[in-house]
Amino acid sequence: MKFLSFLLFFTLSLFSANLESYYTLPSSELNASVIYPEIKEDFTIYTFTENRNRKSFSSDSLIKLFDEHDLTLNDESRGIVHFERASDISLTAIKKDIEAYYLSYYPNMQIKTIALHSNTPITQLPEKYTLTFKTNAHKYKHSSLQLNADELDVRLFIRYTIEATVKVFKASHNLSRGKILSYIDLKYTREPFKRFTGVPLRELGEVTLRLKKRLPKGRTVYEHDVEPLPSVLKNKTVYARFSNGNVHLEFQATSLQDGRIGDIVSIQKKDKTRLKAKVIGRNQVEIE
Repeated sequence: MKFLSFLLFFTLSLFSANLESYYTLPSSELNASVIYPEIKEDFTIYTFTENRNRKSFSSDSLIKLFDEHDLTLNDESRGIVHFERASDISLTAIKKDIEAYYLSYYPNMQIKTIALHSNTPITQLPEKYTLTFKTNAHKYKHSSLQLNADELDVRLFIRYTIEATVKVFKASHNLSRGKILSYIDLKYTREPFKRFTGVPLRELGEVTLRLKKRLPKGRTVYEHDVEPLPSVLKNKTVYARFSNGNVHLEFQATSLQDGRIGDIVSIQKKDKTRLKAKVIGRNQVEIE
């Protein structure tokens, strides 16, 4: 019985093909051999017209079609299968522009491949053109852009997929709000680029940073999650000074709020008297 089950599995594996999400065609004919290379009797699924460059089918319809020809497909798509004609011209220049766009946001990104997709056949690439990326396109591996050129009669929209890895900081343990960050709190790791909700933190640098919100272990740290440590911290001791003519006073007080250089904050003396003071340095304020 085990042998028969193995034989059945082996037979299905031998006479089946995997149905992927994307296919690029060398011609205007979409033949079954594109999906099923080992097919003996090829047949045409779809023929592209001159002005059409892309066609999509549901995976169920393709599986049913191949089943009618006694061919088995293993569905590894996401329910929709896209077919696109390969361009007759080199699009290397556009790929380099996309690469430069992403590297401007993520200098340590390592790009493996960039795949371009367009509903309109790209028959020529003007010498001078500009690319307009979709808003926040740099946050996604799947996005789109618009190619603009005076030579083109229509606006050309191009979708693309970028396969890359990027280094990011992740919380090495649960981090509380207000935590002053150090490298012990962070784990630097390279991971596949999928989607970011902001610009990942690049480095700690010379400026001391603290968290603006709680971060669980393993969470990517973004620039919007941190802020420079204020010069004066709430509920911490500050050194206050007051000058008026020949009168010079210096005393310790407690700051009642955070403040950066130039900010006006409330402070409280040991006798509970509250005063307004200007932040002039690290843990230093001046009574005006």
